[in-house]
Amino acid sequence: MSGSPITWHDDITINGEPYLTRHPAPATGDTKTELLSDLPNNQRQYLTAIHEAAHAVAGLGAHGYIHHAQITPVTEVIAEPATNHGIPGGNVFSCNLHDGQAFAVFLGAGERAEDRWLRQNNLWTPRRAYGIELGAYSDRRCFLATNPHFGFGTDHNDYRVVHDYADQMVAQRWDAITAVADVLATRLHLTGDEIADLAQLPNGTHSMTCTGTPAA
Repeated sequence: MSGSPITWHDDITINGEPYLTRHPAPATGDTKTELLSDLPNNQRQYLTAIHEAAHAVAGLGAHGYIHHAQITPVTEVIAEPATNHGIPGGNVFSCNLHDGQAFAVFLGAGERAEDRWLRQNNLWTPRRAYGIELGAYSDRRCFLATNPHFGFGTDHNDYRVVHDYADQMVAQRWDAITAVADVLATRLHLTGDEIADLAQLPNGTHSMTCTGTPAA
């Protein structure tokens, strides 16, 4: 798969390891909470809902089984102390994602959907985009743990490929993602079947050996 080259920036470390980002670190602010603090709380909570909705819809689109999606109220996120990547704002649990590309899209979809939502609403700035990348720390770590041959700026195994595939899915399923996010932003928790109804996609089959695939 081809795509525009990305210049990865190695401005920060998290847990002693470099964390590469598409956007350079701003002069101030080192958590997602701080970097998005200029947005109203309702927009920040909706961004989290968009993130988790994109994970869930990606899973459904790949014929996976979605257990649930949930988000933490933004007021609780703000009140908690945060590390570089912030405290978890939500999660989606799924199983039966056996295809490698589907797994990559599932984990990459959250951050790329947030980026798209900011752009569509004329709210995108490099600072906010960088904050979204910090918020994707656990998703990226999960992918790289099972795909150690991937890296940043490393030919066809560049993490850009994950973003490119995720961008394609987000564009294709945008109406479904926003339909789920509209409800998740206020209800805070949705079952997989509720998500499937909102997205107008069938929920898959629960794996008999399920241990759950989390995305945060």
